[in-house]
Amino acid sequence: MTRSTLPRILFGFFAPRHWVITCAYLVLPLLMAIVLVITSWLDRGRWWMELLSFAIPAVLAGIALLWVVLPWVRPGWRATLPLLLTTLLALDPLKATFAWGGLLSTEEGAFRVMSFNAALFNPYRPLTLESDPDRFQAFAAYLSGHSAPDILCIQEFYHSTRAEADMTADVIQELGGYTYFYTNPTFDDKYGGLVGAITFSRHPAVASGHVRLGGGMNDGHWVDLVIVGDTLRVLNLQFRSMSIRWRDHGRGNALRNAWANAVDIHNRLRYGYRQRKHELEQVEALLEESPYPVMLCVDLNALPYSHTYQRLRRRYRNAFEERGLGFGFTYHHFPWFIRIDNQFVDHDLMVTGYRTVHDVSVSDHYPVEATYRWRSDRGR
Repeated sequence: MTRSTLPRILFGFFAPRHWVITCAYLVLPLLMAIVLVITSWLDRGRWWMELLSFAIPAVLAGIALLWVVLPWVRPGWRATLPLLLTTLLALDPLKATFAWGGLLSTEEGAFRVMSFNAALFNPYRPLTLESDPDRFQAFAAYLSGHSAPDILCIQEFYHSTRAEADMTADVIQELGGYTYFYTNPTFDDKYGGLVGAITFSRHPAVASGHVRLGGGMNDGHWVDLVIVGDTLRVLNLQFRSMSIRWRDHGRGNALRNAWANAVDIHNRLRYGYRQRKHELEQVEALLEESPYPVMLCVDLNALPYSHTYQRLRRRYRNAFEERGLGFGFTYHHFPWFIRIDNQFVDHDLMVTGYRTVHDVSVSDHYPVEATYRWRSDRGR
């Protein structure tokens, strides 16, 4: 090797193009694999791990992009082997992100459950405290124009206490043909009415109780319903909000306002995670104590890669993962592309269909609806 050859070899090795390709087929898959292992395979309980889970959508998108680019830039199985291993690690979070299930089932013996955060029929509640009668009526019109679900679980329901008002639980009960509803409301002076979770049912209830998660709208309840000869315990609640809302902090320019929002959202996410962790422990204890199979209709206020979601899916089926179709996003305000409304069910139930109801846009959440039937081999 001559002295003139060595610089050419070193230059070729350290050339920008060489390092870009090396990063693409080796370093990037390694970094993404580390994120996937921490968020999907470790028993998490740390705030920074929860924050890291917000990177999962970017990781999944990055894996898809590398599969498009790498075989063209550097063909051969050796170059794509690190990416292949990273893709295998991504299968679990991918299942919680995108579903290939189907539509709702109409088979005999199936019953339908809708879960919906109505946001007090006021998706702009950070700006105004007025519940919107038009949005309530739009939801009522949907129920009267479609086949109402057998069980309807609503979080952040608003019931007006004004004598002339038609924004009441009685309206929903009549339109849906429900024979029963249960709620543990709190009177809110600001809204001039009762707020809280409410469960409507066509199936008879034999018991019910309050789930205390901090008071007011955050509290939920459980109801024991007799369905086709068996009893199901339905929990209806929401966990502490992530509070991801973009605000004008009056910082003078866009960059300062963006930084102020980033700090504010970080602090809110951190506080919300700690609160949800405590609430999750309470809910898990209630689920453990249930003498019957359980269903959890919940605004989780956490991503499908979060500690909260992963803890629940280890023990219960998630209706979206079983029978959903597409991404199933349930929140249509900022940041838009998240799925936080869920139905978790006991293994004694078979999920026969699922959909996100995009026809109902009266809240900043879309309702989610699933159909179920009892497993014939349950209890064996």
